[in-house]
Amino acid sequence: MISFIKGILIEKNPTFVIIDVHGVGFGIYIPLSSFDKIGNIGEEVKLLTHLNVKEDSLTLYGFYTLEEKILFEMLIEVSGIGPRTAIGILSGISVSEFRSLILNKNHARLTAIPGIGKKTAERLVLELYDKISKNSFKSASDISTQTTNQELRVEAIQALCSLGFSRPIAEKSVNVTLMSESTGITLEELIKKALKTASGN
Repeated sequence: MISFIKGILIEKNPTFVIIDVHGVGFGIYIPLSSFDKIGNIGEEVKLLTHLNVKEDSLTLYGFYTLEEKILFEMLIEVSGIGPRTAIGILSGISVSEFRSLILNKNHARLTAIPGIGKKTAERLVLELYDKISKNSFKSASDISTQTTNQELRVEAIQALCSLGFSRPIAEKSVNVTLMSESTGITLEELIKKALKTASGN
C-alpha cells in the first residue's frame, strides 16, 4: 500500500501531476478539487494516495484532503463506478455537497454531474446512503488533524533525540507541547517549544 506521496511537484495539470521523490517521478491522477489546493511547481507537496492494481497496470490516484480520499474509495466500491469516474465526480462537486445530495436522495442534482445518468444516480444513492449517513465524514477532519499531529510528533521527537535528549524526555516534552496547543502548530514551532520543556527537565 502507498498511503501518501511527499516530494517536489515538477508537473501540474488539472487532472494529473508528477511528484519527484528522491529522483523518482510518480505520476498521479487527481480531481480538480485537489488541483486548486496542491501548490505550485517546485514546491514540496504531499498527496494522500490510492493505488489501483490491475493485471496490466498500477495507477496512483491522489487527494489533497482525507475527505476526498474517503469519498473516492467509497465511490469505487459502487457497482459500475471505476476510478476515472470517481475522479470525475470529485472534480464536479465538493465532498460536502455530494454528501448532502446522497442524504437528501437528490437524484436530479446528481445527474447534473458529468458522466452520471439517472440509473447511476439511483445506484449511488442506494449503495452509499447507509455508509454516508452512519460514519462517512463525521470524523474526517479530526482524523486529518490527528494524522498531521502524529507526523509532527514523530519528527519533533527525532529532532530532540538528535540534539542529545533521551527518548523518554523527548516524547514527554513533545506530548506536553501538543496537548497545550489548541490550534495548528508548525514543526519548527513544536520543536522550539518542546526544546524549552525538555531543557527544564
